[in-house]
Amino acid sequence: MKKLNFLFIAIAAITLASCGGSDKAAEKTTYSLDTETSSLKWKGSKSAEYFHVGSVQFTEGTIEMEGKKIVAGKFTIDMNSIVTEDETLPEDKKAYLTGHLKDTVFFFTAENPNVTVTVSGYENGKLAAVISVLGQEMKQSIPVKVKSDAKKVTINGKFDLDFAALNLAGMQPDPESGEKVLSVVSYELNLTLNKK
Repeated sequence: MKKLNFLFIAIAAITLASCGGSDKAAEKTTYSLDTETSSLKWKGSKSAEYFHVGSVQFTEGTIEMEGKKIVAGKFTIDMNSIVTEDETLPEDKKAYLTGHLKDTVFFFTAENPNVTVTVSGYENGKLAAVISVLGQEMKQSIPVKVKSDAKKVTINGKFDLDFAALNLAGMQPDPESGEKVLSVVSYELNLTLNKK
């Protein structure tokens, strides 16, 4: 009987030890955005043939990871940094379009200088994010590729955002011609984050 009791205790100890090892939470690591090497490019269109391109800058951002898994993150975009970058457009027209994007018919940056992006996870190749713009929240699943190591995380992807729900005046049909800026804007995201 004593031998059986000893054997039972030994098996239980081994089982508990192995379970404790598998349940151990992965270490959390925070990575900070490198704003100098990160970018967000945009493409706004009236049609496939008629469009403008440009970029906007991040002011800060962090990603929190457990092992190789993204569990949280937050980024801030400076809407006053938006610029138009069409290669064939004269500088004065670039400046005019940039000013138009900043005024009340689009993003009204005087009163809404920042857009925030809150990330809650990454699964099946997509970031789960909430984009806060003009006082409204847009839930998005953003397709990206994530690479990480002990020192750095990179996040890259191309995706579209539909701003129709914001009812921007600049995206309403022209009363005379019926033409309009499409509510779907295309983006190219390239982020580099370094371990804190």
